Amino acid sequence: MKKYILLWVLMSLWCVPVWGLAPTNTPAPVKNVIWVIADGMGPEIMGFFMEGVRYANLEGYPEHVSSMEKMIQQGTQGLFFNKTYDTIVTDSAASGTQMATGQYSRPDYIGIDYNQNKVQTILELAQEKGKSIGVISDAYVTDATPAAFTAHVRSRRMKEQIAEQQIELGVDVISGGGLKYFNKDLLAKAKAKGYTLVKNRTELAKVKQGKLLALFSETGMPMAIEMYKHPNTPVLAEQTQKALELLEQNPEGFFLMVEAGKVDWAAHANDPGSLLAEMKVLDATLKTVMEYADQHPNTLVYLNADHDTGLGSFVYQYLNSQKVAEKTKQGEVLYNGNTAYHPLSRYKELEKQKRSLYYVSQELYATPDSMLTRDYVERRLGETMGMQVDLSGIQDFKDIDGVLKYINKQRGFAWATGTHSAAPIIGVAYGPHAELFSGVYHNTDIFPRMKKALGWE
Repeated sequence: MKKYILLWVLMSLWCVPVWGLAPTNTPAPVKNVIWVIADGMGPEIMGFFMEGVRYANLEGYPEHVSSMEKMIQQGTQGLFFNKTYDTIVTDSAASGTQMATGQYSRPDYIGIDYNQNKVQTILELAQEKGKSIGVISDAYVTDATPAAFTAHVRSRRMKEQIAEQQIELGVDVISGGGLKYFNKDLLAKAKAKGYTLVKNRTELAKVKQGKLLALFSETGMPMAIEMYKHPNTPVLAEQTQKALELLEQNPEGFFLMVEAGKVDWAAHANDPGSLLAEMKVLDATLKTVMEYADQHPNTLVYLNADHDTGLGSFVYQYLNSQKVAEKTKQGEVLYNGNTAYHPLSRYKELEKQKRSLYYVSQELYATPDSMLTRDYVERRLGETMGMQVDLSGIQDFKDIDGVLKYINKQRGFAWATGTHSAAPIIGVAYGPHAELFSGVYHNTDIFPRMKKALGWE
């Protein structure tokens, strides 16, 4: 009997540490982070895009579901505010700095807090921890958002200094537009530091290892709706895929920031056709990074915006008798006799657009007043919209802004502003530790949550 009791005691003592070391449901720290920032993408823009995919038979979505919707359905969502130290509304510089550093800043500041003190960014910390780092933008790499993760200057307008600091930091992948901000001496310095400089899709495909400096345009890259004119310029998903191929070669992992920068440009221009095209580019990029995360389960993907731009949406309208007659003749259903709630075919009209309204408006502004007749402006805008344009309600064809507002009204689309708003932003996390990004928070709270996901507390 004593032998049995002794055996039971020994077994009990042996089991204690085993029970104490029992596995938990908490995942290990993530190895890789892919942070996708759609500049200017407020919640209403996300809804505008996802609703069109779901219900309007948008081109490229036979299953009627976007990657963005899949990410939201399978991930974790939160809502955050983005006020700066002393302003309600933010710009991309302050917002990017606050997200990248966790410190309050001010508009126009890059990588410095509201007292103009240099503060470490999440990319700099990742590099310090041995990870490879990268910044991508389909605008230009010295723009406010990529700059906020890689530089420290008093103003976002100091683009040459930002470019120099990016090379000095040794960011492993720098990809986007902005060649004009990298002078000859800086390009020579980059080459000496081991960078491969590429300027088009063909050259990009040949890079298999090492540091990458990819600069595909002098300033900002072309709007998505006009990329057909630039067949050798890679889209954002291609840039991202190449960055992943290069960065994953580091056994310590990587931290990659990807900016869909021209969502903001389209919204500033109050151009829903261009906005839809830019959102499709973003969605293709999300597909790329989600597939990567699925194949590499130690990867966290985070999607958000830095701020909202435009506050644009479809709205219902009251029509006069002439418009009622026109809509009725076209077979469009009206309510209360004169109210247009707009059919889903409005999305298909947006898909027909062939050029950015911003570019066309600049061309019209440069056109002599004597040429700005109704026939001329209707023809130019008709070529742009891919459909017949009726400007019978316009009196002054030199008022280009007024003309474009009239076009938007005909489309059933309204914008509250051509600038930024203080609307809260949706953040979506996908992968291990996604739950850290739920709830309501401020954009300075993203930094410590990233650190926690990476095990750097």
